[in-house]
Amino acid sequence: MNIVEVKNLTYKHNNSIIFNNLNLKVEENSLTVIAGNNTSGKTTLIKILSGEIPTNNNVIIGYTYLNSNHIYDYSTNIGVMYGDRLNTFLFEDVYKEMAFPLENLNVDPKDIEKRILEVARFFDITSLLDKKTSDLTNSEKQIVLIAVALLHRPKILLLDNPFTMMDIKTRNKIKNKLNEYREKNKLTIILTTINLEDSLEADYLYIINKGNVVIEGNPIEVLKEDTLIKRLGLTIPFMMDLSLKFQFYEILDDIELDMNRMVDTLWK
Repeated sequence: MNIVEVKNLTYKHNNSIIFNNLNLKVEENSLTVIAGNNTSGKTTLIKILSGEIPTNNNVIIGYTYLNSNHIYDYSTNIGVMYGDRLNTFLFEDVYKEMAFPLENLNVDPKDIEKRILEVARFFDITSLLDKKTSDLTNSEKQIVLIAVALLHRPKILLLDNPFTMMDIKTRNKIKNKLNEYREKNKLTIILTTINLEDSLEADYLYIINKGNVVIEGNPIEVLKEDTLIKRLGLTIPFMMDLSLKFQFYEILDDIELDMNRMVDTLWK
């Protein structure tokens, strides 16, 4: 079932067309990646999906149109994290920052503590709870923001460029944690990025440019369109690019994204 559907969305800002008859669908419990360059409108789309930017019945969440009549339902069912909002913390310490959105939802104080500890343990950030938000690294801030977005147990998680400040090891760890959380809690994740490495584990990939979808489908099949993707200002993931080159020269028969398996295949 499609839990999110964008239908014929046209949106202008300061007389510039951001989206021109945009259409996309997101299946329930899936990880869907929306990729594009820095002027493609990814952040604007997340703001529209979250209800931050109002639209005229162009977005359906479940079976309900996204509009002001149902804003409370959206706020409780959707979690949002913006990877570039690293200096917008409201409180000096991490625990209070995490507690605040639950207090706004009138969650029982004992349950607030329980939820914070559960999420902190899951993402291995319990050591950050007593820290001041100003003392966090940018990578730690992004992880805390992801955790905060999940505290009210949303059905849909919107992540806008969530890994930009993380090193490769941390990024892979958090990606794995998010996938584990998604599978356990039947969560739907919509993730925007300029880094196509973030799409390799996705169920579906959209690449948008100049207000519309340019390519969509299974990530591996989409990434085979390397010439077009490079023209859009995006970079093909290293292992995908290498596999495509080896296929072109008939060195490999199939796409291989694991370096060790690729080496084993080449040595046979």
